[in-house]
Amino acid sequence: MVSRPADYPFVPKSNVHLLPGHIWGIPLRNGRSACGVVVAVPTAEEAPHQAINSRTFAAGLLDWVGDELPSPTAVDDSPLLNWGYGNIKMIGENGGSILGQRSSVHDRDGALSGVSHRMGGAVGLYCDGRMVRVATADEARDLPTIGTWGLTYIVALAERVFVDGKPVVR
Repeated sequence: MVSRPADYPFVPKSNVHLLPGHIWGIPLRNGRSACGVVVAVPTAEEAPHQAINSRTFAAGLLDWVGDELPSPTAVDDSPLLNWGYGNIKMIGENGGSILGQRSSVHDRDGALSGVSHRMGGAVGLYCDGRMVRVATADEARDLPTIGTWGLTYIVALAERVFVDGKPVVR
């Protein structure tokens, strides 16, 4: 059973206490906040093409921005804009902490599915941070590859969308 801290907020040091749906605020340069979400904490079996360890998780950016920090109820219906694998440090080193847990975390329409790589061996089809099956040849060719996000990538993506008004990069 996964143990978790009794109280919010907390800054995670590993993925042991992370649960899908955990949210954190992403401070933006205009003084507002965006919202990150834990999409998944996959095992090596669930994400065989990724380097999974105690600091890796699938992070997502929600379609939400506000003048205050996000709350689980405020972001519960916010769709996922993009997701990728990252290090737990992306939360705390960008001024965030886990604020609570929203009830829904999944990409509702599957539009954010991606593939592990293009060719050479079995290409995995990923959705919500986990491999769901081997990709077809068309999927391997046409779907975007799932990225590994650097520590500040989610901040740059949020500022691109919510401050600069540019489209989401996939």
